[in-house]
Amino acid sequence: MSLRHPIVRFVFLLTLLTIVFNAAFYLFIAESRPFESYLSWNARACAFFLRLFGEGATSSREYLSSSRFGLEIKHGCDAIQPIAFYVFAMLVSPVNVPIRKRLTPIFLGTAILLLLNLVRIITLFYSGCYFPNYFELLHIDVWQAAFIFLPLIMWIGWALAVARPPSEDPNAAP
Repeated sequence: MSLRHPIVRFVFLLTLLTIVFNAAFYLFIAESRPFESYLSWNARACAFFLRLFGEGATSSREYLSSSRFGLEIKHGCDAIQPIAFYVFAMLVSPVNVPIRKRLTPIFLGTAILLLLNLVRIITLFYSGCYFPNYFELLHIDVWQAAFIFLPLIMWIGWALAVARPPSEDPNAAP
């Protein structure tokens, strides 16, 4: 099979983009000031929501804390790499859809992953407060797996939806 085959080209481009992005991420982004600001924004946003829920949470840089528990938001718990994978999969997908029609699902999927990342941080915070024995399980096994598979599932769902012939649309009029 050659790069002319759509699936081979998709896998090749997705792999190449992911490798290049990860190299750039670890060489330039992960220790940069803008990225530190992004992590700090995550901590502030989570502290805001936790205060809405009645928790006396505060943030300082990328630290989120209360009188009962504290955590540091580090790279890997930022949703950047899952978002990059999702965006790359959407852009190089072999589905016959113009790029401009991919932009709305890209922005929507990115927003979902960013919001879900805040949910992840908040649940980890509560786990640390109420169920500290389960913190690592939730952090490593549950949430990490979710952020590995969710972008893939979102892309597959989109690809199946847009690739479905009109006659297979379950909502189509007879």
